[in-house]
Amino acid sequence: MAECSDSPAQGRGRMVAPLVVGAATFMQAFDSSAIIVALPAMARDFGVPVLSLNLVVVAYLVAATAALPACGWAADRFGARRIFLIAVTGFGLTSLAAMLAPGFGWLIAARIVQGCMGALLLPVGRIIVLRSVPRQDYVSALAMLSLPIMLGPLLGPTLGGLVVTAGSWRWLFAINIMVSIVGLLAVRHFVEDAPGDDPRPLDLIGLALIAAALVGISSGITAFNPNGPASALPALLLVGGIVCALGYGWHGRRHPQPLLDLRILRVPVMAAANLGGLFQRMLVGAAPFLLTMLFQPGLGLNAATSGALIFASAFGAILGRWFLPPLIARFGFRTFLIGNSLVMALSMAVCALIDADTPYAVIVIILFLQGLIRAVQLMGLLTLSYAGLPHKDMGSASTLASISQQFAIAPGIALSVAALQLMQHWRGATTLSPAIIAPAFLLVAVVSLLSLIWYWRLPRDVGRELSESRVQAQLSTASEGDA
Repeated sequence: MAECSDSPAQGRGRMVAPLVVGAATFMQAFDSSAIIVALPAMARDFGVPVLSLNLVVVAYLVAATAALPACGWAADRFGARRIFLIAVTGFGLTSLAAMLAPGFGWLIAARIVQGCMGALLLPVGRIIVLRSVPRQDYVSALAMLSLPIMLGPLLGPTLGGLVVTAGSWRWLFAINIMVSIVGLLAVRHFVEDAPGDDPRPLDLIGLALIAAALVGISSGITAFNPNGPASALPALLLVGGIVCALGYGWHGRRHPQPLLDLRILRVPVMAAANLGGLFQRMLVGAAPFLLTMLFQPGLGLNAATSGALIFASAFGAILGRWFLPPLIARFGFRTFLIGNSLVMALSMAVCALIDADTPYAVIVIILFLQGLIRAVQLMGLLTLSYAGLPHKDMGSASTLASISQQFAIAPGIALSVAALQLMQHWRGATTLSPAIIAPAFLLVAVVSLLSLIWYWRLPRDVGRELSESRVQAQLSTASEGDA
């Protein structure tokens, strides 16, 4: 990594680069949370079943995840600032395409390209910040970077619901366009490029296998529809995705510089954080989708009210990060992860009890606690994933963590859709009601408990080298959007 120069321009960039880059990445975090509450309105406009609108979210997430492994290589090969400018411009242009979408297929195509652009924003933005500040300022710089990113999920449901209720879901993409224009001008004016390392050759075969695996597995789950005509397509996609994943495992072991080094999964903490954590991140992805289906089609609330209720969960998640250090100091990582996994599943299962007679105050309390519990679990996994790893493995660990965080959300939503479709098929219903949605909350809660298989295998003293102060410091540098 190149050292920072002491030029006046660089000094100016050091002061404002984290906030400028953070503001640009804000739109991705805002988009991901705001678009959920707009799904029922989109379904009405396009005249399609509301459950099919999961593709608006899943297509974006799968494309973003598939593009992640190449982010670091692209930043080194073409320059981080140039790639970031391309990403901001592309995100704005695809937002324009989505806003003007005349049909459902056009919207999905725009979201796929938008996902590829959005994937570049945070990792490349983080590279720009780290190359723009001295090492001693890393913690404060990344904390400044994380602030706008945290505000996205906080403002997304509420502002998104208000925009959809007062106007149209298309206005959400107009917000992206305005933010991208401001971000583009700010990056060009304030952010200097810094040379990176010489890029290693891009493993194109590995990239193709990873992308095919992610697309196949997610598409296979999403394509399952018991209410539609019988088709072998879901099984073929799922099997194809699994075969590609196994193919990459074989390829990665033999490649001298694999795009993603899966050997680090032999380390227990990495396996727990990424394989075990995957099932809990599925819950994180499913929760806002199921809550939107419950509040709008299920209970008949408008998007503004739905977004305001979901805001309680986002607010709890923001506050939850401050509870982790004392909890780890008191119980240790292993005991904390096991115990909080049970509480996290319970907080999801309780949502199955929400119906038309449940007071709003009770719903707000449930969702606030769910967000807080979710945040401490995810931040604990994020912190643990780097415990005890040698410095040479940090790059692979960071890439793998980013992929597992992003990818798990799509299967979580797809699993929710499959559960809802099964309940509709079983009951012979064509609409969504609390009785149909409740079992989906329970299913996702149970699936999240599969994480315990990995957590139980952790050594009792795992992460002991991380003191409370070091955990707090790592939280200051962490930016996990789903937390």
